[in-house]
Amino acid sequence: MRNRTAATTLRKRVLIIPGVTRHRPRNSSLGSAVGSPFYPALPAVQVAAVSASLSTWAGLDLTSFPTTPRSSVSFSHRTCFATTRRAGPTSTPPSSCTMATTAEQQAQLVETSKRLAAFQAVKDYLKPEYTRIGIGSGSTVVYVVEAIAALGPAVTSTMAFYPTGAQSEELIEAAGLRLQYISKLPADQQLDVAFDGADEVDDDLNLIKGGGACLWQEKIVAASARQFVCVADFRKLSSRLGTAWKKGIPIEVLPMAAPRVLGELRRLGSLDPCIRPGLPGKAGACVTDNGMWIIDAPFPPLLLSGDAEAAAADPRPVGTWTVDELADRLIKIPGVAEIGLFYGKNGLQVASGAQKPVAAYFGMADGTVTVKTA
Repeated sequence: MRNRTAATTLRKRVLIIPGVTRHRPRNSSLGSAVGSPFYPALPAVQVAAVSASLSTWAGLDLTSFPTTPRSSVSFSHRTCFATTRRAGPTSTPPSSCTMATTAEQQAQLVETSKRLAAFQAVKDYLKPEYTRIGIGSGSTVVYVVEAIAALGPAVTSTMAFYPTGAQSEELIEAAGLRLQYISKLPADQQLDVAFDGADEVDDDLNLIKGGGACLWQEKIVAASARQFVCVADFRKLSSRLGTAWKKGIPIEVLPMAAPRVLGELRRLGSLDPCIRPGLPGKAGACVTDNGMWIIDAPFPPLLLSGDAEAAAADPRPVGTWTVDELADRLIKIPGVAEIGLFYGKNGLQVASGAQKPVAAYFGMADGTVTVKTA
């Protein structure tokens, strides 16, 4: 192990643990520090397992982490079940996990939870025999790529990685992984698995995506995979879409159609839909990689199909929709290119074209990973 000075010279990033500063190289993009074969595989530990300050990497004694078998609990809910994986020997979360008081501590806790979820998802769903892997966009995917790169060339040299946009393309290249493009994937072939994040996930594994304005490419890559796996942190887990994510459903639209799309959204009950601004990076509208604009359309929390069936006798308030109903109406509006609802079927239900994940991994605030599967 090298000390932090050497690590800085080699443009590495230290493990993200509450109380430990992480390094990002100066003038680098989000993913430029990722992709070192020197990253160790993440131990299954609770977030605060290390209490001493790390003056150098050599001071990190991995043998001190709890190594007792994980305990797990599971529960059924509709068509999904969730498993909470706890790495430590005790059921009481460490106090530093639950008492992150400063903004920096809270940010570190979120990043640690993302990393825990990413490493577990890669461990469970990336098989050595796979050759075509989709890589999504967003902050959690940084750790997915890190986890894949940590497997080493012996595993990854036969794999090709398909990005959803410029950010994931940079991550793949920085990690030394083989880059390929979805446009080059033969029509009769599929990706073995695709990993991506989400802005919100409900009890039926419907997703809201598009906070980073890459929703169209993300949906193409997800629907091209036999298995789509969602990786997120505890903030993204909701019972119903629109409960925690208040910014609205991202909708990619043709610029000339934007005013009419806004009018139609209001008639459908959207609460103050708006064209996403490009600020602070640029004046005017946010322009996607496809030359489109993004409209963010807030709606009241979206119902699940079971909710609608249970309340069939009672008229619903205007603007209240199930996920599938609203998705069907939105995609039919003239001028709409794609919507940020990922809904319908998953890869276990249909042979191709699935939008919903077969599993969603959530790094929790107490250092566990909760897994929801279809």
